[in-house]
Amino acid sequence: MDRQRFGIRPGLARTADLMARLGHPERRLRVVHVAGTNGKGSTAVLIAAGLRAAGLKTGLYTSPDLGNLAERVQVDGALLPDGEWRALARRVEAAAEAAPDPPTLFECLTAVALLAFADRRVAVAVLEVGLGGTFDATNIVPVPALTVLTPIAVDHQEVLGSTVAAIARDKAGVIKPGGRVVVAPQAPLARAEVVRRAREVGAVLRWPAHRVLWSDASGVTIAVPGLAGRVWRTKLLGRHQGGNLAVAATALGWLGEGLDWDWDAIGAGVAQADWPARLEVLPGRPLGLVDGAHNLHAAHALAKALAEPHLTRPWHLVWGTLTDKPSAAMLRALVPRVASVVLTRPPGPRGQDPAVIRQQLRLPGRLDAAVVDRVPEAIRLAARRAGPSGAVLVAGSLALAGEARQCWSQAAAIDPL
Repeated sequence: MDRQRFGIRPGLARTADLMARLGHPERRLRVVHVAGTNGKGSTAVLIAAGLRAAGLKTGLYTSPDLGNLAERVQVDGALLPDGEWRALARRVEAAAEAAPDPPTLFECLTAVALLAFADRRVAVAVLEVGLGGTFDATNIVPVPALTVLTPIAVDHQEVLGSTVAAIARDKAGVIKPGGRVVVAPQAPLARAEVVRRAREVGAVLRWPAHRVLWSDASGVTIAVPGLAGRVWRTKLLGRHQGGNLAVAATALGWLGEGLDWDWDAIGAGVAQADWPARLEVLPGRPLGLVDGAHNLHAAHALAKALAEPHLTRPWHLVWGTLTDKPSAAMLRALVPRVASVVLTRPPGPRGQDPAVIRQQLRLPGRLDAAVVDRVPEAIRLAARRAGPSGAVLVAGSLALAGEARQCWSQAAAIDPL
């Protein structure tokens, strides 16, 4: 399935036509719809893990992937078998070829996911929004069982608008009439747009609160008021994951109201949920840490995480972003936490030229940013700088994170000596 050439084209008309040609699989699903700027994937994964632990057959659709499109669609925590994936892709491709306005790659992938979940008769499908909300292909679903909004910040301004208010207005478009919505704490302008949309369509909002009990090298533990004083845990690193966990726990609590769920089993399932390239430790010498921080909000969250005692060390940073990101501003947020910088180009046509980033930087005198165009060589240089007892951090793009993980899995790619 190769429809990348059609790029990003906002609008639901193509998706609606595609769903009609495929027999409307979206109408056969009970959905948890997850939107926001950052934390969508982590929150969706935590919710899906809890639903599986509750004994429900659960579909999970996330984006982007880390190098394999099939990673985006899971049922009960497993990827689809290759034969099933290819058969679904052929069905979607046939419908797409007959469409008067060819759908984009993301619209086709969303169709594959919805078909898979309908064919498998999942009890709940957890869908992560791809971009925005109002016109995202996932918003074709009818009123979800639950809608979730993670923190909203500035990103994708060329599509969603230049202000937090405009972006929040677009993302709040996933709130459907009469819907139930769990909303993470928001900046005032974003909160106002979410509240306005909810009032317009008669949706009910819940705003989770939480208290971080501890955050260490094994994960984050929080208390969530209103959920019977239950303590929740995730092995995902960084205090910011406490916010995602609180949203997921509140969502599960709302979905499970009045049901005889085993909350100890659900808590254990959530605690074991994994999500690669989100402050993911890559063992070896040197130690590796890879994070998909891909916008300014995420870069600041990463910087705060690196200040936590269990993550404080002289990191040798490999950095690369896409062309539509404020790379220099993002990198400046991390400079106080790193010992050296290697700029590189993430894979794919949207990878920013590292030489351009270098021209935009004003680094303190102790730092100089080396420019290495290919990711494996950039990692090798950072590893040599770190030495066997040091640490390498890779961040700036999920595309970069995906390639870095592949490099790290090949012993020859890491040669600090």
